[in-house]
Formats: sequence, structure tokens, C-alpha cells
Amino acid sequence: GFTPGQQAWILNAFPVASIVGMFFSNQFADRNFSAEKFLAFSHLVGGLAILGCAFTRDFWPFFLLMLVHCLLYVPTISITNSIAFANMKNPEKEFGLVRMGGTIGWILAAWPFTFILVDWAKVDAANAQGFVNWLGTVLNSGLTGDALKNATRYTFIVAGVASLVLAAFSLTLPHTPPRKPTEGGAKLAWLEAFSLLKHPFVLVLWLVTLVDSFVHNCYFNWTGVFLGTAPSAGGVGIPGN
Repeated sequence: GFTPGQQAWILNAFPVASIVGMFFSNQFADRNFSAEKFLAFSHLVGGLAILGCAFTRDFWPFFLLMLVHCLLYVPTISITNSIAFANMKNPEKEFGLVRMGGTIGWILAAWPFTFILVDWAKVDAANAQGFVNWLGTVLNSGLTGDALKNATRYTFIVAGVASLVLAAFSLTLPHTPPRKPTEGGAKLAWLEAFSLLKHPFVLVLWLVTLVDSFVHNCYFNWTGVFLGTAPSAGGVGIPGN
């Protein structure tokens, strides 16, 4: 029941954290902590924060928990890259395959909700025979209305539990000590990174990525609404699960 303005603040917690991270938290984490320990800390505290979102209905606690989660999650993206590059024997050949695992994981993370957001009473009543028919019934028996809204709290529960598992897993990663600034390099990593924009191919990539990130965020925020809205109202009408 949050207002559109409140929803905007919550949805923009991640972009705000990304901007803060670019200027502060990524470098702070990378140069002051063992990467695997910072990763464990981030996933532990960030996981508890996103878990808390499932159990609050008030705007300020919800927004602050989401902001804490995002502020701690954003640095983990670059820190995992640091761990990978520091410990691979041949990063040029090996990193692509490892990074592809992240993309596959991104897709698989949504799959539990195909079965969580289901009206199981409707599935039982259909009494479908055979696995294929049963699966078809499940896919066409998504929760609707208030039941669907109430069940989406499991988004935060699944995300929180996954983060806590990642916190434990992070401690098993190879020890990666903090990286000190290189000789002759800028003290501020983001300043050094921005200096690369003098190369035309980096500048073009940066501009294209900037435009893409606008589209990307709109896509994340609105695709679910578009897919779930009935065709008569201009949507696609796909079941909520």
C-alpha cells in the first residue's frame, strides 16, 4: 500500500547505492579488508536486512532495510571480481566461464517462485494425470489478487536465506588480502577510472552503457507489471508465478 513516491524511493535504493559505491564503498572495501571476509560480512548484514523487509509493512523501516541491503550488496559485485582475478592462473581464459555462471545463477534464482506463487488448492482440485499435465496445471495456476501480493513476501525471504548461505560460502573462498594503490596511481580509484574516458573506445562504451542502464532499470521495475496485467488493460496476462 505504499504511495507511488514511496515505491520510487524503494526502487531507487539500488541506483543510489550504486552511485555511492562507485565513489566510496568499492574502493574502501578493496583496499582495507580481506576480500573474502568483507564478502561474508556484506552478505550476512545485507541478508538480514533484506530478510527484515518480509516482516515490515511501514515505509521507513522497509526503505532503510532495503537501502542497507543495497549499500552492502553493490560492493560485492566488484569484490567477487577481485577475488576471481587475484586467484585465477589465467584470468583472460578462465574469467568468462566463471562470469557466465553468475548469469545462469541470476536466471535460476527466479525459478523457485514458479512453484512458490502457486494456488496449490487449484492444482489439487484439477487432479492432473502424468507429470507433463501436472506441470502444465501448476504453470497455469498462479496466485492472483491479494493472495499473490501476500506471497511476494517470499521474495525477501528467499533472497535473505540465499544471502546468509553466501555469507558462509564466502569464508571458504581463497584468502585475498586488501589491495594497496599502485605506484604512481591515483589515491581515488574512481578518479583513475574516469581518466580512462580519454580513450575514445572506453568513452563510447561508457556512454552506451549509461543509456543501457536507464533502459535496464525501467525494464526491471515495469516488466512484471506488464506481463501480469490482463490483455484487456494493455498487458500480456501471464500468471503471476
